[in-house]
Amino acid sequence: MVRNDIRTAQELAAWMKRMNLSLTSAAEQLGRKRATIARYVNGITDLPESVARHAAVIEAARSGQPFESRMARRMPRMA
Repeated sequence: MVRNDIRTAQELAAWMKRMNLSLTSAAEQLGRKRATIARYVNGITDLPESVARHAAVIEAARSGQPFESRMARRMPRMA
């Protein structure tokens, strides 16, 4: 299972580059305004966990990989 944690401004910028997204297209994908994404990327505003998680889900979906939900990570696997 592929999972890219995005926690910092640099990791968000790298994600945008991997996904070939401009500020405008990243804002559209993440449901935020362009200026807000610019503040995240420039480190002016802390990156919310919800935005980072959404970015990771988008990347997993684009790569065709399943994405482990938070609930699945909390529950032990049954044999």
